[in-house]
Amino acid sequence: MKNLFILCVITLLLVSNVFAATYISVEPEYLKPSQSTSYQIVNETLEIIFSRIRPFIKTNKYPKYFHDFSIIKDDGTQSKTYHYVKSGEVELIYTVDTNELKYVALRRPELQKCRILYDYPSGILHAVQIFVSDNESFVYSSNGKYVDYEPYIKEIRHKVMRDWKVPSRKEIETLAKDKKDLLVQVGLTLNKDGTINKTILLKSSKIKALDDNAIESIKQSAPYQPFPSEFFNDQITIILNFNFSL
Repeated sequence: MKNLFILCVITLLLVSNVFAATYISVEPEYLKPSQSTSYQIVNETLEIIFSRIRPFIKTNKYPKYFHDFSIIKDDGTQSKTYHYVKSGEVELIYTVDTNELKYVALRRPELQKCRILYDYPSGILHAVQIFVSDNESFVYSSNGKYVDYEPYIKEIRHKVMRDWKVPSRKEIETLAKDKKDLLVQVGLTLNKDGTINKTILLKSSKIKALDDNAIESIKQSAPYQPFPSEFFNDQITIILNFNFSL
């Protein structure tokens, strides 16, 4: 009987350890008041998320490719380079250009808008996104470090716009033929060494010469600066707008 009791205790301890390993506790890098007026709500959200966060989840049951799924309505947290699909309690995030599943995301609707991203197919924790508004959001790596992309993105946008060879007004008038909406929007995906991985035409001007001009401008500005050391991504996508309107 004593041996049976010891065996039961060992079994309970093993089970307890398995469940304990389901979550990790991470001390996140909290925002300072100087970084955002919303620092308190962001820090409160961080505290809750990183106090019990899963290091990985199972992803093998989710379809690898996007097809006729219903798209989730954008709540101000979506990127135009992905399709967002609801699947049970998770969000499936597919790349627009290849339709492949990139991330499986968990949402916490009771908190400030946030998204906990896991890589597909590994299921390893990738990042945490916290959204304050359409213009303010924060990204944290899996170890709770704040990653500030804005200075790098601004530098890339500045370089492209500085080098952009805009067609003359006369050329644009000839091509436009009274068309008014001449905005071209391109998704630029960069590798960590600053080389171009791909460009995706997200919004066309409906005039091929102008679309080509925008994409060529991006290529002509290459190569770009390598990612800063604190970036944990192998790639990032930057949205660039080219306005040819007269």
